[in-house]
Amino acid sequence: MALFGAVVLTSCDKEDDIRISDVPSAVMNSFDANFPNASRAEWEKKGGYIVAEFWQDGMDTQAWYNSNGEWLMTEFDWGRNVSALPQAVQEAFQNSAYATWRVDDIDLYERPKDAFYLIEVETQGQPDRDLYFAPDGTLLKDEADRGNHEVTPDIVF
Repeated sequence: MALFGAVVLTSCDKEDDIRISDVPSAVMNSFDANFPNASRAEWEKKGGYIVAEFWQDGMDTQAWYNSNGEWLMTEFDWGRNVSALPQAVQEAFQNSAYATWRVDDIDLYERPKDAFYLIEVETQGQPDRDLYFAPDGTLLKDEADRGNHEVTPDIVF
């Protein structure tokens, strides 16, 4: 019976979680080189990507890799503090149609060739919105929030 319980509990783990010993060495080497101060790293597969979720500089962070160890994207969770954003992004948001909406979450995404901020906003009686800003304040995309969608390295504006 104890063995059955252990099997049942093990099967409740997230299917996409992977053990550190199963992370390809090329990915691990790249991660260690890029994030030497990372702590509490946990690994999972998301689509065709290998993703490390960890803490660095007091911030919840995710680094996305392909199986060859190529870094594709890093996501930094900025919380809800609009005043922590670059001035250009703050001003663009404050001048948008959503300036009075409640900020639910802010994330910074860095990729090899670009970076962008995602500001998730909500207000009573309206569908939640996802606002994508370039670091210079340009609004790249404004879309209805689709619930639990994940921003992946292949997102295009």
